Amino acid sequence: MLARRLAICFALALSVCAASASAQNLMMGTKLELNTLDPHFFAAFPTGSSHELIYERLAALDEKLVPRPQLAASWKNIDNLTWEIKLRKGVVFHNGAPFTADDVIFTWERVPNVPNSPNSFSQFTRSVEKIVKLDDYTIQMKTFTPTPMLPNDLANVFIVSASAAKGMSTQDFNSGKAAIGTGQYKLVEWKNGEQLVVERFDKYWGAKPTWAKVTERVIAKDPTRLAALLSGQVDVIDAVPSADLARIKSDGKFVLFRGPAALVHYIALDSARDVSPFVTAKDGKPLDKNPLKDVRVRKALSLAINRALIVTRMMDGSGIAAAQLLGEQFPGSLKGLKPDPFDLMKAQALLKEAGWADGFRIVLHATNDRYPNDASVAQAIAQMWTRLGLKAEVETLPGSLFFSRASKQDFSAFAAQYGAEEAANSLRALVASSIPAKGFGTANRTRYTNTIVDQLLADALQTMDAERRDDLLGRAIRFAMNDQPLIPVFYPIFDFAAKKGLMVTPRAQRRFNALMIKSTGKS
Repeated sequence: MLARRLAICFALALSVCAASASAQNLMMGTKLELNTLDPHFFAAFPTGSSHELIYERLAALDEKLVPRPQLAASWKNIDNLTWEIKLRKGVVFHNGAPFTADDVIFTWERVPNVPNSPNSFSQFTRSVEKIVKLDDYTIQMKTFTPTPMLPNDLANVFIVSASAAKGMSTQDFNSGKAAIGTGQYKLVEWKNGEQLVVERFDKYWGAKPTWAKVTERVIAKDPTRLAALLSGQVDVIDAVPSADLARIKSDGKFVLFRGPAALVHYIALDSARDVSPFVTAKDGKPLDKNPLKDVRVRKALSLAINRALIVTRMMDGSGIAAAQLLGEQFPGSLKGLKPDPFDLMKAQALLKEAGWADGFRIVLHATNDRYPNDASVAQAIAQMWTRLGLKAEVETLPGSLFFSRASKQDFSAFAAQYGAEEAANSLRALVASSIPAKGFGTANRTRYTNTIVDQLLADALQTMDAERRDDLLGRAIRFAMNDQPLIPVFYPIFDFAAKKGLMVTPRAQRRFNALMIKSTGKS
């Protein structure tokens, strides 16, 4: 009898240990489709989110999107063109190599030379003329011009190991050979567009990571991702389908988390070319000029969009009507700017004034697997443009194809989202003229150009006085929005769902990773 009791106790102890070990593993279901392990290939939501597990930056953004030290211990201005940065000591890469100034210098040299980047990180490194190494843990960044936003730029560039990444290509990162960082987790497995598996890095310099092992499963289809949560295949999901929020909220086995997003859902318009590929006469015949070049037409397209209807009906409240590229609660945004009101009569009057009273045919391109309700929102906007008098059509594509085609200027109008921690970065990427040498216009896929906006933005980015800088940036934003090179539609709200016992801390950036998830100990 005693032996039997001991055996039972031993079995129970093993089951408790097994349960405890299982509780250390996190299974996530995400809409974010990670397509590379190269942290310098594509400045996009999936890379910014997943790469944070493996790599770190010199600075990290806090909950208010203010840069705080990460691999940098501190920074300060020596003069208007010089920043001195003290690096954190005692940090090692996953391969055991120490983190030093050489890794920072190597990273800054690598970023602008990564081939075929759809959205280059060079926008965050181009302000630096050179980096002077004072010792292994002290550097000075010399900038071409005064650069007050340099700490924000530091918070956008992942640091890689000089010894591990020298001579390595994007493919070498994707194979795992060069995917070595200082992050809380190290790579175990990656399957392109399918899943990422990482495990705790026990030599991490900071607090012990929460999870022993993390698996991010890419589940692009909303119903499938929700079903995976409800069936227990995953512990937590992002981009909860808005139509299912009430259902999950009423189920005691799950909890919902919500937070505002520092990004905009927008429509880019091809206003630079005399002939645009998907703008024709209603019968499909070519036009002798591109109507999108006329600001009155662009404004009419904006006024014809019922943003309130999209937010309430299409997004089920998971959005806020947008007036600019970043919500006014975030740094650098223009305070008090209102979204274009839905005014079909005024929109029709503008079309008539511009000489397009009879309308034209336009195709709106959008993703169908990238953002919540992305295809449905595009269809709704096309219907609104049809009521304006246009022949509006929609073509949707997987995100993996969409962005490469958009970068080649294959579209006349397309819907996408862009996020940044500061309004200047949104303006610099989306609206500024495409000047690769300056890191401007990296996501300006329509090649819009406006010299006034460019000059105001350039002045703002070089002004060290904060009040003067905000004034210049505000003027640039107002001028750009009046010229309507793109149409801000709404600011998304992030919705997450997890099984009871987990807590998700939403972040304003488009992120969904294990760093945001903790166990409450209550199941």
